[in-house]
Amino acid sequence: MSPNLCLAAERAGWTQPTPIQEQGIPLILQGQDVLATAATGSGKTAAYGLGLLQFLQASEALQTPHSTRRSTRILVIVPTRELAVQVGQVFKELVLASSKSANDAEVQAQHHKPSNALRVATVFGGVSINPQMLALRGGADIVVATPGRLLDLVDHNALHLDNVAHLVLDEVDRLLDLGFTEELNRVLALLPSKRQNLWFSATFDHSLQPLAASMLRQPVRVEIADSASTEYLEPAIHQSAIAIDEKKRTLLLRHLFTQEKWKQVLVFVATRYASEHVANKLYQAGVYATAL
Repeated sequence: MSPNLCLAAERAGWTQPTPIQEQGIPLILQGQDVLATAATGSGKTAAYGLGLLQFLQASEALQTPHSTRRSTRILVIVPTRELAVQVGQVFKELVLASSKSANDAEVQAQHHKPSNALRVATVFGGVSINPQMLALRGGADIVVATPGRLLDLVDHNALHLDNVAHLVLDEVDRLLDLGFTEELNRVLALLPSKRQNLWFSATFDHSLQPLAASMLRQPVRVEIADSASTEYLEPAIHQSAIAIDEKKRTLLLRHLFTQEKWKQVLVFVATRYASEHVANKLYQAGVYATAL
């Protein structure tokens, strides 16, 4: 990988590749079609994100930043709005970090193109399409989308898929479980036949085999056992329980805000009255709190 992407990974706190990254990234860089299964939280998004950004940085398209419209080169299709936001954020953070890394003298000396020209668009349904259409004016290098909204944007002529070189289906099993087979087939019909296809999923059911056979070209299969996927990961959630008198609970909460320097907290309570009472007490103590 290019030095600026390596530095971006380090700055993101990724000091050691997870198994899916160690096995997947070289295959992606070789241009192979990949069918990968690994547990949720194993680093799948970073695996294909780093590999595909390497392709974009080396692309001749980046040598013409003054073109009137950007061609979408990477298309990532996901099943849900939540995953779209998550994947889009990973791409944006990598683009930003690699852009900063490209300013380092070591990277500049090797003449690597900074990636600050890259544009990432995240689109999904359930919200107004107009802001997303505005965001796509001038095109986007990377598009992360749910299938229905992607087709809506194509129908509105806000997005063109004829130059997509890399297609990622993230959580393929969920895409089909949620009934997106027809939408996927419509999207595939809009894409160039010559492209790299990457499938990433937590599981791979035999029912997916027909679609895989029709879409993937001599794919390399990567299977990471759950234990191997999570061996190098820190726990995602830290839990603790504190027993305290009822009258002191809000006082303790205020203390924790100060001691832990929390910036954003969601507090669950038992009743509507309690939510208003606790929010008022926190607000009076200088903590901006709102009852919901």
